[in-house]
Amino acid sequence: MDRRGFLRTTAGGTAAIALASFLPAGCAQEYPQATRDAVTLKSLTAKEYAITRAAAEVLAAGVPVAPGTIASRIDTELALAGQPMLGDFKTVLGLVEHLTMLGGRTRRFTELNPQERMKYLLGWSRSRFKLRRGAFYGLKGFVYFFTYTDPATRPITRFQGAWPERVTIAVHPVDFGPIV
Repeated sequence: MDRRGFLRTTAGGTAAIALASFLPAGCAQEYPQATRDAVTLKSLTAKEYAITRAAAEVLAAGVPVAPGTIASRIDTELALAGQPMLGDFKTVLGLVEHLTMLGGRTRRFTELNPQERMKYLLGWSRSRFKLRRGAFYGLKGFVYFFTYTDPATRPITRFQGAWPERVTIAVHPVDFGPIV
């Protein structure tokens, strides 16, 4: 990467993150999805959970795992991972929710119907801006990972399970003699 590319990338990323920090935290009416799913949130806010769930609804459509389950697992794992992963994920969620105007939409991401959401996310995946593409693929990676690690997807993936689930290893005591 040359100097100009570095400056352009850095300036663009800094501008987007600065914009995300100015986005209103509670400008929407309410986000009842976590309450409806009976989820106790560990790292995400109700709004961030709703955005994650909305992304899971379209990215994992047709898969036998509920979007609420996916979003809940992401919340749990981000609580364990902590910073900086948690902060980066929250920034991505804020950008996805509030920058729908860049995709020609007047409503927030969570208010779009599933077809509009998918089209909007595909726009992010094809963006000429590395930050938008990276944000999309990060969000998609989280959703896909927590979707396809669910045992309900084993018939789709033909994954038989981890070897401790499939193989019984006999346990035999071993005498190493006296320890000196």
